[in-house]
Amino acid sequence: MKKALLVIVLVMVLVPLGVTASWMLTEASLKATSGPDFCTTCHTMEPFARTFRDDVHGGNNPRGLAAQCTDCHLRHDNVVSYLWTKARFGLHDVWAQLTYDLDAIDWKAGLAHRERYVFDSGCLRCHRDLEDARGNNPAFVAHRPYFLGEIDRQCVSCHAHVGHRELAAALAPSPNRGDSP
Repeated sequence: MKKALLVIVLVMVLVPLGVTASWMLTEASLKATSGPDFCTTCHTMEPFARTFRDDVHGGNNPRGLAAQCTDCHLRHDNVVSYLWTKARFGLHDVWAQLTYDLDAIDWKAGLAHRERYVFDSGCLRCHRDLEDARGNNPAFVAHRPYFLGEIDRQCVSCHAHVGHRELAAALAPSPNRGDSP
């Protein structure tokens, strides 16, 4: 009887401790891998880091507030979507660092596909006031077709240069095409 009671007490103590410890470790890992300090450790990300720091969203604003990379480049619809996108992009980036010729990537051409890497759910997390502002509020009026579903665009379709000021100019010339910076 004493053994059974001891096992029950140990389980009641160790299981919550294990769950709490794993939750804290997961939370710390997600935070540590969400910002520019982590995301720009690879040399290929240097132009992205520089243009991000120069942008309003990167902290170049009167308040010094800065978004994290994951605020824009991960889905924020729900936790599962966020974690899935983080894992998918993270694994792809590791694979690319190990196997791709990164100097041969046409980064400028990739800008045309920005809708694949910037998610409206991130924009709307910070700019939720756009949808809440009804009536003749200029911010809502400008975005009315988007919120009413009358256009098939994402935020970054119109706001193409948000997040990385002068990114196209900062990227290296496109390989094999002779573009100038």
